[in-house]
Amino acid sequence: MKPFEILASGVFPNTKLNILHTKRTLSYDKKISALIEKHWKQELKEAQKKNKLLFNGPIYRLENYEIKDDQLNVYVSETNFKELMGTNFYHPELADEYGKSSLSNAIALCTLLETDDENFVFVKRSSNVYFGEGLWHLFAGQFSIEKKENHTLSVFEVLYKELFEEGALTKDNIAHCVCLGLIRDSIYFKPELVFYTKTSLSAKEVSEKICTAPDGYEHEEVTIVQKSELDNFMSTENFTSIARGNYFLYKRELK
Repeated sequence: MKPFEILASGVFPNTKLNILHTKRTLSYDKKISALIEKHWKQELKEAQKKNKLLFNGPIYRLENYEIKDDQLNVYVSETNFKELMGTNFYHPELADEYGKSSLSNAIALCTLLETDDENFVFVKRSSNVYFGEGLWHLFAGQFSIEKKENHTLSVFEVLYKELFEEGALTKDNIAHCVCLGLIRDSIYFKPELVFYTKTSLSAKEVSEKICTAPDGYEHEEVTIVQKSELDNFMSTENFTSIARGNYFLYKRELK
């Protein structure tokens, strides 16, 4: 079984990726609600002990998706980190009894990042993050619901925010960025929008910037891989399933 499932794929620039708000279909019975509350209280205690940041902020959940007229339409409602932890992360088996639509299904974002001199950037997740500790991953984050200057951030704006927080890259450093589709982890059933981003900076410049990133604590190691060595790197190292899915779609759609 592949570690990821492809839900939709293609090359979708900003003008062809539509995030459409719809009615939330998710509701919990007393059993699941109690389970979510129980795990959240446990996680808050553990987070305090380990000095981890844990915040129950609003995030988008996947309701549906379609490709229509060469555009990827992603229908979203609202969930939160507490629901995500109590369902997809800790009790994905609830999908066997209630169906996958019974899970939080919070959408995350991640991107392959290529430098101007044809190198790719990978980060190894540290013990300060939730899930995937010690595995190679990409610049990534939840599709959080945030407002700035009286408007809700778009999916590309949220991705650029993650690139800044984890890599100190600004929007001016981004030469090109496209969405490659929507995938889902095969264990936690968690959906993720995956991207390809090209920066105008060299590998050396990106490495220097990462050292100053506000959320650099999320990574215990950073590596720069030449484009010609990508296949070998992906086949010999341990990755998150989502990173593998992102690379798979990059090879299929762009390489």
